[in-house]
Amino acid sequence: MSPDENEVTSLNTIAVFENSGERFAEAVAGAFTGASGDVAVNPCGRQGSAGRDNIVRDIIIVSPGYSGVLRGKCRALLAPDECAAAAFSAQNVITYGFSPRATLTLSAAGAESGWLAVQRELVTLSGVTVEEQELEIPMLSGADASLAAAGGRLLLGLTGDSGS
Repeated sequence: MSPDENEVTSLNTIAVFENSGERFAEAVAGAFTGASGDVAVNPCGRQGSAGRDNIVRDIIIVSPGYSGVLRGKCRALLAPDECAAAAFSAQNVITYGFSPRATLTLSAAGAESGWLAVQRELVTLSGVTVEEQELEIPMLSGADASLAAAGGRLLLGLTGDSGS
């Protein structure tokens, strides 16, 4: 018996598409350490496959500048605002970056924390609507990784720095 696509299971799977040696997935994964429930963050190399094509991932995150082939199925695609992801099958597409078109952007950033601006409503994997707002987030090894990690946490319904 397969789980309903809208059911959030105890193991949330996140695939991160990154260029070889980029370490974007490693930076993003740090934001899920200690999260309630289990979160598996798996890097995907330049081949662009998030594992077997018949597996629907909860979230696929694309790093900025990713130059590989994009293909796969997911419940939510979190991609840079300039990304062309025509080969994806996603129920929900959320963009991040520094343009007015991006769903998620930074309104302010410091060395240890920043302010995530949710510029358009988005829907979490459990169906909760997240309204336009600003949220304080921890800054990771780069602004893009911070945005992607914060977006992934929002989609999973995780709030605060500690994963509560």
